[in-house]
Amino acid sequence: MKGEFSVSNKTIMNPNFAVATQLNPHATVSLSLPKGTKLIAKYVVKNHLDVISGEADIYVCEYNGAEYVAKIYNRVDAVKADVIEALKKINSPYVAKIFDVGTYEGRPVTILPYYKLGSLQGKIFSLAELKRNIIPCVNTALKLLHETGIFHKDLKPANIMQLENGKGVALIDFGISSLKSGNATAIVTNTGITFSYAAPETFPPKFLYLKESDYYSLGLTLYELFCGHLPYANLTPEELERTLTINALPYPANMPVELRDLITALTYGDISKRKNLKNPNRRWTYDEVEKWLAGKNQSVPGQTAYNNWGGAVYKFNGKNYDDIDSLALALAENWSKGKYDFEHQILSRFFSAHDTEIARNCIDAEFERNKNKNSGKTFFNLIYKLSPSMEEFFWKGKFYQSLKEFGQEILSSLRRADMSNQEFWDDVLANKLVSRYLEIHSQEKNFVDAVKSLENTNADRKDDCLKYYRFAYYLIGGAELQVDGKTFSSADELVEYINQLLSVSAENFHAFCLKLMDKNYKLTEEFEAWLIALGNRSNLESWKKFLKAS
Repeated sequence: MKGEFSVSNKTIMNPNFAVATQLNPHATVSLSLPKGTKLIAKYVVKNHLDVISGEADIYVCEYNGAEYVAKIYNRVDAVKADVIEALKKINSPYVAKIFDVGTYEGRPVTILPYYKLGSLQGKIFSLAELKRNIIPCVNTALKLLHETGIFHKDLKPANIMQLENGKGVALIDFGISSLKSGNATAIVTNTGITFSYAAPETFPPKFLYLKESDYYSLGLTLYELFCGHLPYANLTPEELERTLTINALPYPANMPVELRDLITALTYGDISKRKNLKNPNRRWTYDEVEKWLAGKNQSVPGQTAYNNWGGAVYKFNGKNYDDIDSLALALAENWSKGKYDFEHQILSRFFSAHDTEIARNCIDAEFERNKNKNSGKTFFNLIYKLSPSMEEFFWKGKFYQSLKEFGQEILSSLRRADMSNQEFWDDVLANKLVSRYLEIHSQEKNFVDAVKSLENTNADRKDDCLKYYRFAYYLIGGAELQVDGKTFSSADELVEYINQLLSVSAENFHAFCLKLMDKNYKLTEEFEAWLIALGNRSNLESWKKFLKAS
């Protein structure tokens, strides 16, 4: 019948390569809940769902006559609160709704729709079925997720559920999803990964995720849904990454050319030119998939010669560059050589002949350098002027994939009492580079002003580690306190833990409180910076009195 799913063969899984998401190995033992168990005080367990999941136990529940799925995670830290809150803002049949959240015996629980027809895992579809029932839904779902700031990070057939009307699908399983911060377009995180469907940039040691990474997974998912198997078998993750980076996918003879073009475009490996929307050699995302669905003619990435500067290329550090985003990134990564090209007017002379707008930016920067004599800061500003959407952060030979990565390095060093990079941190603060970066990337004014305030007080507080902890928390864009092997994301979590200790043992309570103070019974610098980052500055004195009394 038209509009219904048809299933012909089971998906062929590679027995020598795990397609399950690689998760935290420190998971707790699975549960076995009896029928009638009540979850979150209202969802009554009917039966256990016999589905493969390495991260949770899944049950069918009932509430007010309707059926739901309860996912009880094996890891206590499996559910990210920020992702859950962002998901609640999405109202679409193509993204699984989060009806409720809670805990059961300390384990996170999420209540989701019950998709009785199951997932797409093990099923094969024709091109017409993919175009009619699957690709439009997944493309819309990814657009909504990305607009909300969520990267799914685990797109595969098992995480795509069939709607009951047989005319669409919905994305589920956001257990390893991540929420990007601010206007960033990428994140660096080493959370779980399903290697079989993962994009090359997400493999270790890069751990780089962008919206293009989700679309790469969509490409491999469509390959499997049409062919019944993934393109490669019997490969380790390292071999798979190398193969995907170097080789084109092996397409079967019966795959239609238009589907082959779509998958090729979705799995295009080079993401260096992804920000240049004029360049056809970019991995496809939402807009291109919509055009493909509409039958519009498009150039397939890797099959079209393209050059921004009339055939000319900029030669730098042994490579040729033909777009400004890739060149700006290379100049930033190679600080000394990049600054040399700027200071010796090599950049401005080249672009005077090939791109007047870029040339004008270079010439303005040269004028600014001559006026203020600070060639480093002027070079820094020029790079982001040339490529305003560049998320990477750099300064004097140090290069980070994001501000968050820089902040994590600072926080890690402080926790090890390693101050070897203190001069570099002070230099970044003194030159007000972070606030400038935030302004370029259109961050909220309150956030920029807070960073400026810290930068302006830097000169008077040379030996105060509190400023470095605060600086690190600003860069990370979140606040997690680590004490005695425990991690706390909010003051409420910390208070709850302290009260638990007090109820068990006054001695343990007192010992833990001492870890929040230094030898002079003042708050540790990290603890104080954490409270400030959480917006609890007004409560600092209360905490000081409480801990001193303890």
